[in-house]
Amino acid sequence: MSGRKLKRSLLAMIVLAAAAKCVWALGFRLSQSKEQLELKYNVDCTDHDSGRVSINLTITEQGRIKPVHAVQLAIPSDDGTGYFDLSVSLATETVDGKLRARAHLTRELAERATIRLVTRTNPESGGKAERTWYYHVIPIADYIRKRDQKPK
Repeated sequence: MSGRKLKRSLLAMIVLAAAAKCVWALGFRLSQSKEQLELKYNVDCTDHDSGRVSINLTITEQGRIKPVHAVQLAIPSDDGTGYFDLSVSLATETVDGKLRARAHLTRELAERATIRLVTRTNPESGGKAERTWYYHVIPIADYIRKRDQKPK
């Protein structure tokens, strides 16, 4: 084998080996309810009457998805393409054993927003799999509507 062919073959193997380490993880949406997952959380939405909303999430019991790896704010595009206008991880803090996260955004975005509780723990088996994660979705619009329906 000539030196040039050997170099090309070696380069191809290096590229394939490097690409194998950059495999994306698979995320699965959990279909179970909050109660089935034994989750206990409170979502408080505050409308500031300025077109902005503050969202405060307090998780008191992580249930069958413990430990929660990340809390994400996701705002799907309103054109129905399946893409997101915004997807970010929220900063969390633990206060008195409760996990807390918050976000402040326009009401229009808040009505489309969801919070995702991300875990690497399979709630069915309790085990973890490499490159696999699971998430529970909390639609924020439900909590905004509940707040709007409360008598003032």
